[in-house]
This record gives sequence, structure tokens and C-alpha cells, in this order.
Amino acid sequence: MNLGFEGNGAPVLNIQFMAQHREVDVLLKKVGLVVGVIIAGLVTGYFSSSIRNFIFNPGNAKPGIVSAQKTAEDSTDAAATDFIPKQDAIGAVKNLPAVSRLVRVSELDGTQLVFAADQEPTDEYPVWLVEVKESRPDKFPETIYYQVDAVSGGVLDFREDELQISGLGLGMTRKEVELKQGKPPKSKKLFDKTLKQNVRVYSYPGLEVVFGSKGSVIKITASQPDCAGPKGVKTGDIKKDVIRTLGKAGTAQSDRLVYSFGEDKNLLFVVKFSNDNKVSEISIEKTAVGSENK
Repeated sequence: MNLGFEGNGAPVLNIQFMAQHREVDVLLKKVGLVVGVIIAGLVTGYFSSSIRNFIFNPGNAKPGIVSAQKTAEDSTDAAATDFIPKQDAIGAVKNLPAVSRLVRVSELDGTQLVFAADQEPTDEYPVWLVEVKESRPDKFPETIYYQVDAVSGGVLDFREDELQISGLGLGMTRKEVELKQGKPPKSKKLFDKTLKQNVRVYSYPGLEVVFGSKGSVIKITASQPDCAGPKGVKTGDIKKDVIRTLGKAGTAQSDRLVYSFGEDKNLLFVVKFSNDNKVSEISIEKTAVGSENK
């Protein structure tokens, strides 16, 4: 260390050395602060894996970041492949016997057929809605809709004869119901204001059967898990699974899905849900007055 002496003989530090010492001190404080922040971030999990890799392995920092980006892209691709592609959904519709016949006929009479996906699947509605537009010179264009399970690829076919709950169907007589379910614990007769007719109600545990004025079943309601409805839908099922099984309903509300069938759309399958999006009740009914089967 260089020392200097003033006239009175008192030693002093070289000014240049003191300035360098102060710079080193400031630098050390900055380095200590940065290290402290990094350690705190690592302990609390603030930094991502790519940042940690940059700190501890700077030579591989860029590959690490690219790897993280690729992982994110792969996750996105995996999510996108949960559903079958649009062309597969359209292909499933084309393979239906009725549609195949329609295609063959169109080749003979000049009918133009256009297949398109009208609606893409979502997590809430995991169903492809495929439309088939039929155009002929001598008539107005017609459009037929088909629903395809976006996971399995199967076309959702729902027939009128499947409208049953626990083996009971619309149009059954009281005798037929009793042969399957036995005598009801409770039976009452009342006037239905909606249908404007007298009805009889058979009440079983978790199951209610309503007969119209002509003596045949016009409505069945079930609230027990062992009372399965069309396609096996029952109480306790998750809403997403119901839609996957039955397709998108003609009428969808927050607490229910309503599927309508028949030429007059008077045959209904209603699925009600609780707040946790699980089936709380199912029912099938015939709404047109005087249309009971004998």
C-alpha cells in the first residue's frame, strides 16, 4: 500500500487506491443483492424451470427454453386430438345405410348432396353436428342433421321404440305396467290442467307412471339410479356423459335437456340436473292430447 506524508508528517492513503476500494465495495454489494434475490426466487418457486436452467446451466439455457416451449405445444396438440377430426365425423355419417342409399340415388337422379360440419365439439358438448344438404331441381333444399360422438366416432342414433324407463314405455296399459312392476303402493286419480283430462298416477319408489283418459301411459318419471331410461341414462349420470350418449338436445336449459321425437315432436325425453351437473330425474312423455296408443 502506498503511503504519502503531508508537511506535518501525518500519513494519508493514496486517493487512487481509495476510489478503487469503493468501486469494489459497491460491486460486491450489488452481486450480493442479485444472489439474494435469485435464492429467494428459487426457494419460493418464482422462477420457471427454464430460468433456473439459465442460472445454473447457462450453456444449455436455450435448449431448455425450447424444450419447455415444445412441451407446452405437445400438451396443446394432445388436447386437440381428444376429439376425432371433422372428416372422420362426416365419414361416419356417409357410412350410415340410409345415407349411403341417398348417395347412390343422388348419382342417378342428379340430386346434389353437400356434407358439412355445422358445429364443432366442445368439452360441454363433445358431439360433432353434421349436416347433409339435399338439393334437387324440382324441390326446395332439405337439410338433415346427424350427431356424431366426438370421442368414439359413433353416430348417435335414437329410436322412438327406445323411449322406455325400467322397461316401461308410452302407450302401455295399466295391466301391462302391473305385470312388469306389480301393483303400485299408491294410486290416485286427478285432473291434469296441462293436458286438460283426467289421469291416473301409479306411484312406485322412485318411479311414477301417468295414464291418460284412454287408459294408456302418457308419462313416466324416475328419480332412482336403478330406473334406467333411453340409452341407459339414469339418475347420477354426469351431464357431459349424457350429451355424449344422446347428442345435443333440441332444447337445452341450465337445469335440463329436452329431446323431442315423432312427426309432431310430441314425444319428449326430459333429463333434469342438480347443481353439480348430475342427473336428478328423467322422464318420457307424450304431450299431444288424444294421441294415446290403444
